[in-house]
Amino acid sequence: MAPERPLLIANPHSDSEFRALAEGLVHDAVTQASELEEALRQRYPHVLVRERNLSAERATWYVYREGSWVPNET
Repeated sequence: MAPERPLLIANPHSDSEFRALAEGLVHDAVTQASELEEALRQRYPHVLVRERNLSAERATWYVYREGSWVPNET
């Protein structure tokens, strides 16, 4: 049985292209947060991926396009 993919929380959430790229990479092959960050950095040089691993819940990765939280774009 394959391990459950992490839940991605992308910021800014309004950037659907960024979210789709990150989700596609995790779906296709990426299994480590550092791998996702490296793959995204080719297009988004400031990207930062941080893991949250709590024993009672699914692994969650926070994916910050600009390296930190930014407000949604309108």
